[in-house]
Amino acid sequence: MKILIIGGDAAGMSAASQIRRREKDWEITVLEQGQFTSYSACGIPYFFAGDLDRFEDLVIVTPEQFKEKRDIEVLTGHRAQAIDRKAKTVTAQDPHGKALTLEYDRLMIATGAGPILPQWPGMELRGVTPLRNLQDTQRVQALLQEKPQRCVVVGGGYIGLEMVEAFHRLGLQVTLLEKLPGLMGNAEALVTEQALKALEAKGIEVHLETTVTGFSGKQGKLSAVETESGSYPADLALISLGVKPNAQLAEAAGLIIGHTGAISVDRLQRTSDPSVFSAGDCAEAYHLVLERNAYIPLALNANRAGRIAGANMTGAEEMFPGTLGSAVTRIFDLVIARTGLDEPSLKQEKLAYKTVEIKSSDRAEYMKGSGPLWVKIFYDPKEHHLLGAWVLGEDESAGKRCDILATAITAKMNLGQVADLDLCYAPPFSGVWDPVLQAANKARFTW
Repeated sequence: MKILIIGGDAAGMSAASQIRRREKDWEITVLEQGQFTSYSACGIPYFFAGDLDRFEDLVIVTPEQFKEKRDIEVLTGHRAQAIDRKAKTVTAQDPHGKALTLEYDRLMIATGAGPILPQWPGMELRGVTPLRNLQDTQRVQALLQEKPQRCVVVGGGYIGLEMVEAFHRLGLQVTLLEKLPGLMGNAEALVTEQALKALEAKGIEVHLETTVTGFSGKQGKLSAVETESGSYPADLALISLGVKPNAQLAEAAGLIIGHTGAISVDRLQRTSDPSVFSAGDCAEAYHLVLERNAYIPLALNANRAGRIAGANMTGAEEMFPGTLGSAVTRIFDLVIARTGLDEPSLKQEKLAYKTVEIKSSDRAEYMKGSGPLWVKIFYDPKEHHLLGAWVLGEDESAGKRCDILATAITAKMNLGQVADLDLCYAPPFSGVWDPVLQAANKARFTW
C-alpha cells in the first residue's frame, strides 16, 4: 500500500506515525515544501522571549529521525503542485525545480494555513515580516541582528500579543496596532480591558480601531508603518493578522471546500474523495457546541485529527471527538483562557444564551500572593448547559480552571452539575468555593 502525505508538520506527521504503528510494511512518503517537520509553531514567541535556549528546541522530530526510527520517507524542499485523483498521482517540484510524479493508494492533504497578508504598499521593505513558521522565525532572527529599536506589531491576536511581550523583553520600544475595537479577535470587553491594563503597565503603546494602509522606508529599509490616522516610526514591523487555510491544491483537484474556505471533511477526516483524507489547519473540524464544522486552526486539533486520519487510512473507523476552540495565552502578568463560544460568536450564530460574570481570587484571599481571577460563562437559558467561557487570572490556574469548564461542555453538564462538582481545596490553590463553582452557583441562583 502506498501512502502519500502532503505536508510534514503536526497533522501530516501525526498521520504518518499512526499509519506506521499499525502497518509496518506500507510505503509512506511525505512531501514537505520547507526544511522542517513536526515543529512547535506555538513555541516561536517564547523562543524570542528567551524561554527556550536554542532555535533547534522548536523542532520535535527531524526528517532524519522520521526515516531512521519510523521508516517514514520525508522529501523536504518538495512542493506539491497538482493532484490527479483519477490517476491517483501527485505532481511535485523538487528543490532544484525538477518535476516528479508520485503515485498513491491513499492520500492525505495536510497543507496547513498561511498568514493573511494584505497587498499593502511597502510589503517588500526589509523589516516587514509575518511570523508563521520556522523560516519566518529565522528571518526575524536575522532582522533582530540588525539591532532595531522600534517595533510595530500589526494585529492583536494570540501571536501578535505574545510577540509584543517577546519584543519588549528584548528591549525594543513596541507599538501594537489593531483594526478592531477589541483585542483577540474583538473579544469580550472584559478581555480587552484587562489585556490593555497588562500592556500599558509595561509601557506598550496600543492603538485600537487603527487601520494600516502600508509601509514606508528609505533605500529598501522600513522606516514607518502608515495608517489612516497617522504614521508610526518602526525599524521592524510584524504582521500578525491571523491565518487562512491552504486549500488551493484540494480545490484545484475538485475536492469540496467548506463554507469556511477550508477543506470539507467528515468526522473520520475523509474528504469528498474516499481515498483522500485531510486534517490540520487546511481542514475544517467538527465543533461540539455548533454541532457542525468550523474553522479552528489550533495545534491540538491538528494533532488529534492527524492521528485519526492516519488510523482511518489503515481501515479503522475512529471519529474526531470534536473541538471547542479551547486556548490560553499569557500577556505579561495576565493569563487569558477561553473555551466554546463567547458573546460575539453567540450573537453571530443567533443562539439564545445567558451570561454570568464573577471576580474572585485565584487562591484563598488571605494567602500571600493571591491575585484576582475573573470567570465569565455563557449558557443555554432552557437546559442550562454551558456554551462557553473566559477565564482570566495572573497565573496558570486560569488555564486549568478553563479546562474544567471545557470538560463540562464536552460532557454536556448543566450548570447545576458544575456547581456541585467536588473540586480540590486548600488555601494555596483556591478558596473553599473555587471561582468555577462561584460562577456556576451565581448562574443557578439567577435562573
